Amino acid sequence: MKLKYVYALLLSTLIYSCDDSTSGIGNSIIAAGDSIPAGAATYDVKTQSILADSVYARTITAYLGKYTDPQFGEFTADFIAQFNCTDNYEFPETIQEITGLTFRMYYGAYFGDSLNAMRMQVDTLSKVIPEQELNTFYTSVDPTQYYDPTTKPVARKAFAARGASAKDSIYTYTDSYGYTNTISYYWQDVTLPTSLGQLMYDKYVENKDNYKNAESFIKNVLKGFYVHSTHGDGTILYIDDMQLHLNFKYLIESSSGKVDSLVNGASVFAATKEVIQANRFQNSDRLKELIAETKHTYLKTPAGIFTEVTLPIDEIAEMHLRDTLNAASITFTKYNEKSESKYPMGTPQTLLMVRKSDMYDFFEKNKTYDNKVSYISQFVSSGATANTYSFTNIAPLISLCVAEKAKGTHDEDWNKVVLIPVKTETDSNGSIIGIKSNLDMESACLVGGDTPLKLQVLFTTF
Repeated sequence: MKLKYVYALLLSTLIYSCDDSTSGIGNSIIAAGDSIPAGAATYDVKTQSILADSVYARTITAYLGKYTDPQFGEFTADFIAQFNCTDNYEFPETIQEITGLTFRMYYGAYFGDSLNAMRMQVDTLSKVIPEQELNTFYTSVDPTQYYDPTTKPVARKAFAARGASAKDSIYTYTDSYGYTNTISYYWQDVTLPTSLGQLMYDKYVENKDNYKNAESFIKNVLKGFYVHSTHGDGTILYIDDMQLHLNFKYLIESSSGKVDSLVNGASVFAATKEVIQANRFQNSDRLKELIAETKHTYLKTPAGIFTEVTLPIDEIAEMHLRDTLNAASITFTKYNEKSESKYPMGTPQTLLMVRKSDMYDFFEKNKTYDNKVSYISQFVSSGATANTYSFTNIAPLISLCVAEKAKGTHDEDWNKVVLIPVKTETDSNGSIIGIKSNLDMESACLVGGDTPLKLQVLFTTF
């Protein structure tokens, strides 16, 4: 009988490749008298759409614009931006005149109409955003807590993603993991009052410690901007980088050896990951109507709809009291939809399956998937399994849920997981090193709701 445990180990490795007709699996590889009963079973799984009115989005990408989709309704995006200051920053000592202040936004992508007429407004913040204020990083942030809407804005500008207001260039930037990227970018310049630029320089003359570091700069010089769209419908910009250009004239040494040659210069202050960039997303009540539908479920980003999955843990535990669960898999199928929109949304390419009780903590603590309580699946667009997301072995999660229920340590969502569209970041070896909420305009309609899905389990009995 001591061979039984060796064969069990082999079986746990091989059994996953088998299908539902594996009732006799194991007998062909185990000697007579040492066979281990093995089998497969299928259980119904319930799914439903849930509203995701806010997601954790600590990102340096800002989203701006408005788009009304025939299926999902109106969506608007605006943002709060702070600007960084290098430690102990110094202006040239020979500045003669402040000549202008420009707010520049770079974007490599956008959603919607490239020539659609839009208008943005820029307001200065009146309150410093506390770094420890976690709510700032959720997309339900309320900008009115940080700026006064009754005061005059510092700028308004008409724009189009690729219209006359947009300029293009080759732009090189360093991402949050230190990798250098070169991309063809568009950019918009917003002219701000020269008086604001003068005020920024006066703060330096008043006390150089105002430019000692980012914290001093934000507190004493410029608290930041609130940027929002006020007119137009049909375009969302994905802004990857923002800069503030303070322009001036200053003296340099001329060929005569004297400091008497007047030239143009600029100081650049960038929006970086060290300071706060906060996006606000708003969806219309149309989403509430969609989550009430029961014939299917939805995924909609950003901050729109997730799919909740209720796993049949009690049923599995009852039927397999003496069994070892070797594998469990479930597949979610996307319907082929015909969009009425001129600019149909893309399909989420990566889904995170995470326990419902962990869906906020996962992102706040910058976790990655572990194939125990969280899983990743990639969308399959072609072949025999086209239009599917498959989670091929969630047995560790099911076993954990069973154990929690037995110990009485479970919460009210102990048997529920949520499917969340995400974006992944990889290192030079292709390994996933970061998972963020998907903030692009994407959607999918999934088989489910009134139609139960199937969870397949493979097990052995000792």
